[in-house]
Amino acid sequence: MTRFLVGAYAAALTVTLGCTRRGSAAIGPSEVAADSVVGIVAVTGASFEQRLILRTDRGFARLWTNAADSAALSRLGGVEVVARGQANASGLSVVRFTVRRVDNQPVVDGILRRDGEQMLLETAAGRIPLGNPPAALREMAGARVWIGGPLDRGPNVYGIIMPAR
Repeated sequence: MTRFLVGAYAAALTVTLGCTRRGSAAIGPSEVAADSVVGIVAVTGASFEQRLILRTDRGFARLWTNAADSAALSRLGGVEVVARGQANASGLSVVRFTVRRVDNQPVVDGILRRDGEQMLLETAAGRIPLGNPPAALREMAGARVWIGGPLDRGPNVYGIIMPAR
């Protein structure tokens, strides 16, 4: 029975990864790079045996991460991410991930930066000025966050991916 479950899991992961676009360098709303999986983060198990799973439209994938990414992804239960890494029979060894949608609404993932009085969100595509960020964000320079809503004028919703160090 265990051998069957492992085989079924590997097949589901192969199908999930096989349905992504190959050779894509940039991640846009409708494209995903090689060995990338788009899905909703699920945190399962007890605190000492916690597992990170990515639920996709084709099944699920176990996520294997380093300690920092594990802590960050643990904060993202129910959030849609693009996880990039190396696929294998036991899941996906995550190299990096990007938050894509929260409550089915698009968000931007980046690091908060302060430039004088201006708050910016530093993303892989560049720096985005925040027009009217929530007051709490002004105290979080250096934190990796996701932000939704109109970035140029607000109101914005946000969540912490990784606190400032």
